[in-house]
Amino acid sequence: MLLLGMGPDGHTCSLFPEHKLLQEQGLWVASLTDSPKPPPSRITLTLPVLNNCSSAVFVCTGSGKAEAVKDVLENAKSRLPSALVRPHSGELHWVLDQSAAEKLSKT
Repeated sequence: MLLLGMGPDGHTCSLFPEHKLLQEQGLWVASLTDSPKPPPSRITLTLPVLNNCSSAVFVCTGSGKAEAVKDVLENAKSRLPSALVRPHSGELHWVLDQSAAEKLSKT
C-alpha cells in the first residue's frame, strides 16, 4: 500500500505538474534538481512504480487543496500528477477532510 499526499498544485511524491519526470518510464526511482518547490534537489518514485501498487491511498486536508482535489476527481482529462496515479490492477482511495472536499460537486 502506498500512502500519498497531494500538494495544492496537484503534485504527489516529487512529481510536479508539467515536469519531465511525468514521462519517465524506465526508472523506478529518479532524481531531480529543478523542483519548483524547495528543496530543489529531491528523489522520487516514478509513475510506473505508483501505478504498479496493489493499493494507493491519498490523504488530503485543508481548503488549499480543494481546487486540485476537484480537478483530479472530477476532470477526466486532468493532467495533474495526482490524477495520473491509477493503479493498473490495484485500488485507489481518497481520504479527505471537509475543507479539502469543499469544492466537489454534491451529486
